[in-house]
Amino acid sequence: MAANDTIETTDVLIVGCGPTGALLTVLLGQFGVQNIVLEKEARVTDDPRGITLDEDGIRLLQEIGIYDKVYTEMGSSLGMVHFMTSKTDLHEKPFLKFNMHTTEGGTGHVGIISVRQPILEKYVRLAATRHSSSQLRSSCTVKQIEEDKDWVYCQYSDAAGAQKRVRSKFLVGCDGKTGFTRKSYLEPKGLLMEKISSFGYNETWVAMNLKLTPPTSESHPSFPLWKLGYTPEQVYDLFFPPSFRFICNAERPAVCGRFGPAADRLWRLEFVVQKDEDPMLMSSDAKTMEILMPYITHPGSKHRISDSSIQFPVDCISVLRSRPFAFSARRCNKFSVDRVLLAGDAAHVFPPFGGQGIASGFRDASGLAWRLALAIRENTKNYDRLFSGWFEERKQQLQLSLAKTIKNGKLCTQGHTWRFTIIKLVFRLFQLIPVLNRKLERGPRGDGMIRYNWQDGLPFLGDSYGGLSLPQVYCSPVSSSPKAPEVIFTDDVIFQKGKNGMFQLVVLLESLTDLGTTRKSLLGINDLSNHYLLAEEATFIVQTPAVNCNAVDVVNDVFRIATAEEFAATESLCGNRPAPQYYDMYRMKKDLHGKNFAIVRPDRFLYAACDTTDQLHRICKGMRRTLGLE
Repeated sequence: MAANDTIETTDVLIVGCGPTGALLTVLLGQFGVQNIVLEKEARVTDDPRGITLDEDGIRLLQEIGIYDKVYTEMGSSLGMVHFMTSKTDLHEKPFLKFNMHTTEGGTGHVGIISVRQPILEKYVRLAATRHSSSQLRSSCTVKQIEEDKDWVYCQYSDAAGAQKRVRSKFLVGCDGKTGFTRKSYLEPKGLLMEKISSFGYNETWVAMNLKLTPPTSESHPSFPLWKLGYTPEQVYDLFFPPSFRFICNAERPAVCGRFGPAADRLWRLEFVVQKDEDPMLMSSDAKTMEILMPYITHPGSKHRISDSSIQFPVDCISVLRSRPFAFSARRCNKFSVDRVLLAGDAAHVFPPFGGQGIASGFRDASGLAWRLALAIRENTKNYDRLFSGWFEERKQQLQLSLAKTIKNGKLCTQGHTWRFTIIKLVFRLFQLIPVLNRKLERGPRGDGMIRYNWQDGLPFLGDSYGGLSLPQVYCSPVSSSPKAPEVIFTDDVIFQKGKNGMFQLVVLLESLTDLGTTRKSLLGINDLSNHYLLAEEATFIVQTPAVNCNAVDVVNDVFRIATAEEFAATESLCGNRPAPQYYDMYRMKKDLHGKNFAIVRPDRFLYAACDTTDQLHRICKGMRRTLGLE
């Protein structure tokens, strides 16, 4: 690039504003980090690609202040996930069920929501507009990337076709698996997208999205179920029942279910393309309807009407998308080279069996944002350590997510084998025993909160409970009226807007008796921690739902844990979502093994936990060294 060209300067340049890039710009904006996003498309695509988001993803939507849109406009709880074998009967009794309505994963949220991705992206982008440090530029195409020891230089064309230049301290490619950042810039530097050997399934599937309009007695007067007193809503439920389904059929494995807000009546069907079939032909309207019709055709005898079949009216079905895609699990051998990084689909690709696509990109952004903020604030030359630690943590998380995906995938695709027959039998026997059935229904969430295994270079203390994802529970200000308590998510008080510490301190109290003494003991941690931790921003949480508030030191930083019933009665939090089931208000205390102090990173992972203020002071004194900044 010519040296005399006009050039703009920012801290971070993000290429691509899909879910990952959009979340990253919001999180950087919350830190006050100047950033620009270059997005190739003019607007959010209408194509509803990803349709699920797990509870970690919901927690991140909560973090950026759009929780109120989750159940009102973005989607709804996925509910039950059924594993079954019939390719014609969606009402077949499942041999295995996961209950995603429950609140037992540790985040305070349901297990998975089904979403309409364009709506999700719209609100994440809108959240970015609250921060003057975040700028989104649409209809921009990156043409060239270069860098030196201090800057990354990017040339791009804007919406008018004008050639622009911008330099940044760091550039993050969130531009997908075929994007410019990886394909044109980083791959020539030795970065590779590699297949993950543990996922050996490589097939082509078709994904189709349907928009459904239930028939009525006026629109379809001859529809036979009106004689039996069915309403349009009952017809819809009959042919497109609630609950998501993995159809583990050897002939043609498939996945189907509702997604997005319930009122939108959207339905996803994915099915395998067999070896002798052409993927493009199988995604045509004629072929996809051929696959779909057995699912939505019922024998008349089943409803005691006649021997003829009853079919959901085809003119009530609109196909929104139908495309083939290749199943694969791939990850780059590294996520950064010098000052250029990758996140989301640009860095890794997941098969859809585990619903981890959007969530994995969200986790990338969450773990990266605070590291970028720290690298820029400190103007550190040792940023490689920060980013290599991010890569190592993400590898561990991705491996866990892939393991869950593989389990679902194997059940769906292994076909009629003796092993599969035995597995189904075992699951059916377990369902007869309430305790074992409850364990089965927990599914992968029964493994508990994610915990990174410590290794050299990771920014937490492995011998002090560091690396654990901090559970989230519900709480209420101690000063709140017990008759009409204000209920809040603990993340929202721990990371309350306006706090300036990079990390946050949580103090778990058994009662208010020691509040004053504990508060005084925190003096000095600001300087010891190099102001990454601020005593005046500490959050005190009393581990009982009943507190006698007579202490002089009780101010607005003291909370008590709240019950499931109190949360359920809070319309702003529990409206449109299932009331908490199997919620454990003591989860934070249990996972911290009774520790009194917890230092929490911005991505909600523990830096360390300890029992005494002396231990806390020693931990604070070593923070800069552990973070690799000295």
